[in-house]
Amino acid sequence: MNSPNGRQALIDSAERLVAERGLHGVSAREVMRAAGQRNHGAIVYYFDSWDGLLGAVWAERTSAADVQNDLIRAADDADDRLTALTRAYVHPFVAEVAARTPSYWARFNEQWLAGIRADFVDTPEPLMPDDPSFPRIAGLEPLQALFDLIADELTHLDPPNRPARVALAARFVVSALAAWERDFIGGVWRDLSTYETELTALTVSLLRTP
Repeated sequence: MNSPNGRQALIDSAERLVAERGLHGVSAREVMRAAGQRNHGAIVYYFDSWDGLLGAVWAERTSAADVQNDLIRAADDADDRLTALTRAYVHPFVAEVAARTPSYWARFNEQWLAGIRADFVDTPEPLMPDDPSFPRIAGLEPLQALFDLIADELTHLDPPNRPARVALAARFVVSALAAWERDFIGGVWRDLSTYETELTALTVSLLRTP
């Protein structure tokens, strides 16, 4: 029998185990065991497949889409459009990290980014690797659109180099927030709001570097 909380337990367990051990270091059976699921068909029951479960993690943890859209619209009137667009990427990410204690979201992203091409912003299939066993995550078009807006602001770079710089900046943000999560669990961490301000400024500097 599937419990009413079984779906959420699977999402939480998948996020945590992938964050700790990587996408290819975790089996569906281990996720079900960690979620307290005795029904071996629970992942198929709730999500149709393993990829469906990972897609559900993304859907569950990207609930700040409205906030991001508001920040993107506000960037049109900002004195510094690049900084405003960078904040539109960083702030919702930080909000998701702050929403749970402890958070595994940044480390989940870090593990996922470890398996895809460095130039993921400018590939024919954005945010997807060549490995057919790698999960396809649906619904990332708004994030890709934001990356494109940021790239358009990098007029100091040749057009072919702009997406690569955005990809580098995105990886920097993910790694920095993953480090914050590890420090938090270790009991040595900085105020997340202050950390966000510094992280945004450093990311803008990275984007503006010639």
